[in-house]
Amino acid sequence: MSGRQATPFVVSNRFRITWEGLWLTLACLVFTGIGVALVLRGTPVDIALGALAVAVFGGAGLVSVSRFLSHRPVLVLDEAGVHFIAPWPRGRGDDLSFPWSEVALLRACTQVVPHRGGSVPLHYLVFVNRDEAELPFHPPSPWHTTNAVRVRPTWNHTIGEIIEAAHRFKPDLPFDDRRQAAPGHR
Repeated sequence: MSGRQATPFVVSNRFRITWEGLWLTLACLVFTGIGVALVLRGTPVDIALGALAVAVFGGAGLVSVSRFLSHRPVLVLDEAGVHFIAPWPRGRGDDLSFPWSEVALLRACTQVVPHRGGSVPLHYLVFVNRDEAELPFHPPSPWHTTNAVRVRPTWNHTIGEIIEAAHRFKPDLPFDDRRQAAPGHR
């Protein structure tokens, strides 16, 4: 790189309305409303069930929209390396950073998971570290990702733009595209 510092490349979620999101929002509102009605009814059993419904469905609704309400980015690429930003409500202490010297390969891959009688492809962007570069390829687990981030349609940048940005900071970084469509994907 030249003497001047490059601007960090920031990947963030943007708000996007989907049918699934509308149905989930409606369901959370309805069940939270039922919970409030049960609490207002006043019998001990109703209060217990109502409070549980408000906590579960109201909490689930808040957690699901927090991804869009939070101003924290998902991924940041800068001179120092790759930074995986922990989602809200987790704090900055849970962010993960990898210096470019530790990143040996950038890989886009797919983890196919069963869903409702079919399968759904979950796409990931993996910044493979030097210690794992020569190991056989295994898609990341949706539950255990350290140097990977799940690609979401709500991102403000595409995988191609992220690859270009990574090459600005580390020009010799190889890219391995192992994405696939899921058989029977709907």
